[in-house]
Amino acid sequence: MKSYPKKNLLVVMLCVLCLFSEDIYAQKEDTKAVSASEVSTIIDSITSIVNRYYIDPEIGDQITTRIRTKHKNGAYQQLTQPQVLADTLKNDLRAINNDLHMSMVYRAPRERATTNTAPIQVSETGLWTNYGLSEINVLDGNVGYLKIKHFTRHQYLENIKPIVTSAIESLKNTEALIVDVRDNGGGFEDMVAYYISYFFDSKAPIHLSDYRCTLHDHTYGISTDPNVTGTKLPDIKLYVLVNANTGSAAESFAYMLKHLGRATIIGEVTAGAGNGASVHPVNDRFSVQVSSEETINAITKTSFEQVGVIPHIKVNSQLAFDEGYRLALTYLKEHNRQNIHPSNYDTLLQFITTPEKTPAIDEALYKKYIGTYKGGGITITITLENNVLYGQPKSKGGKMRLTPLEAHIFKVGEIKERVQFTLDPNGNVIQLIGLDSPMELTKVE
Repeated sequence: MKSYPKKNLLVVMLCVLCLFSEDIYAQKEDTKAVSASEVSTIIDSITSIVNRYYIDPEIGDQITTRIRTKHKNGAYQQLTQPQVLADTLKNDLRAINNDLHMSMVYRAPRERATTNTAPIQVSETGLWTNYGLSEINVLDGNVGYLKIKHFTRHQYLENIKPIVTSAIESLKNTEALIVDVRDNGGGFEDMVAYYISYFFDSKAPIHLSDYRCTLHDHTYGISTDPNVTGTKLPDIKLYVLVNANTGSAAESFAYMLKHLGRATIIGEVTAGAGNGASVHPVNDRFSVQVSSEETINAITKTSFEQVGVIPHIKVNSQLAFDEGYRLALTYLKEHNRQNIHPSNYDTLLQFITTPEKTPAIDEALYKKYIGTYKGGGITITITLENNVLYGQPKSKGGKMRLTPLEAHIFKVGEIKERVQFTLDPNGNVIQLIGLDSPMELTKVE
């Protein structure tokens, strides 16, 4: 695995959208208003830091000129609440070119714990969240699923390596893999490279990306590690789920795999936060985050900054999983290496919602479904909550969500059962029948 030069380590480890916080200090209430002199100090610091570190000096000058002009005109004079000031300055740092790595961060002063019994401030990027690897699953049809919430921090790289290895080992017998980085705000680029290393079997490192630091006019890169331990999955069919909240290093993960031709990207256009960033303290409660490195992908020679990662298949975030799962099952049915009878895949595909088949929610129609249905000793009550239908048997079990598949046809909870409401010629709902069971119930209320 490639190591970063020490002078770049601070920059790289902070390439994340300020979504995580971690320390050993206890939070204390901050009631101190921001004074006029503190505002002036903050503005002076922002000007100095942005002009020194921002990747594009011309844009950096426009950003600081805007903020200085607003300060001169008294725009920040009444902003005495620390968080309000920070939020306003964050918006002003991004106003010129919507660079999402530009930010003003406020943290209330902290005091070091003095006793062993003091509450510990948990790490949202460490063991508290399993270093971002939040779900490992094998779906019906032998499709693997990995949910990565974030790409942790540089200090946890060695901690997470055996965890990633174990996760890949647990999925080595699957025939397709869905990696979900929806709502993943980013993290450490070396962590991204480590994950990607498992999807190639090259004997030499594969160059993934370069990062150019404007201040030092220095460029360094990251590559795959051909010597990762455990099983590699170079031939597994790979799908990556993204959405508008996929940012920074999580975008790198999708972008690299897309342009290496290794994965199908599914979901929404991502955030477009492609620059590397560094955080600089202003005082004990404010710091400014500045885009200080330009990302240059090894294949495209550019990045996803301001553009985002464009999915191969664009679907709403809520439908991305179903679309990925449907594509995986369809692929496995068509490339049937295990000689599985195709009907097995067809059965699973029947229970997956698709954008073209799923009808829009019709509240008026849904209200017609509400009621009690009886037959053959079975009683089921259909209710509607927040435009979601639920079915609840009288004899046993709790209510189960009904997910629309086609007109009048719904999937029951997470079980392999479908039900269909039937209507008379006048549009009145009269029956609830099972499509995968002999259930036939008549609406009585």
